[in-house]
Amino acid sequence: MKPEINKLGFTLLIIALIVFSCRKDLNDLSPDQNAGKIKSFSELKATSAFSWKTTQNVDLELSATVRSSLIIKSPTGVVFHKALLKSNITYKVSITIPNYTKELTFEVNGTQYVLKIENNRIIHSF
Repeated sequence: MKPEINKLGFTLLIIALIVFSCRKDLNDLSPDQNAGKIKSFSELKATSAFSWKTTQNVDLELSATVRSSLIIKSPTGVVFHKALLKSNITYKVSITIPNYTKELTFEVNGTQYVLKIENNRIIHSF
């Protein structure tokens, strides 16, 4: 008797999966009023404040009192730049990073520093 109940239950489960998986979602969405008016990509309009750029250039002026290794990373750990800082000499470089990045992580001789990007610049002495 038990194997027959298992077969019946399994058959009903398969039928239920077939019936309910083929059901359409009936979302009654009204069409966008502007959808039919735009014919090409060049007709798209963006506000004057919108920037199409996906990257930004950041100017760095870094110095250290002793010779130091430098690794510049994103907050998630993506390495953007590596360098060797000479003692008491300002290291200047411009790096290109994603536009959404607002701070950078600097690893100097194994110590990490998190610095905010202000006006596309970072000036710091370690």
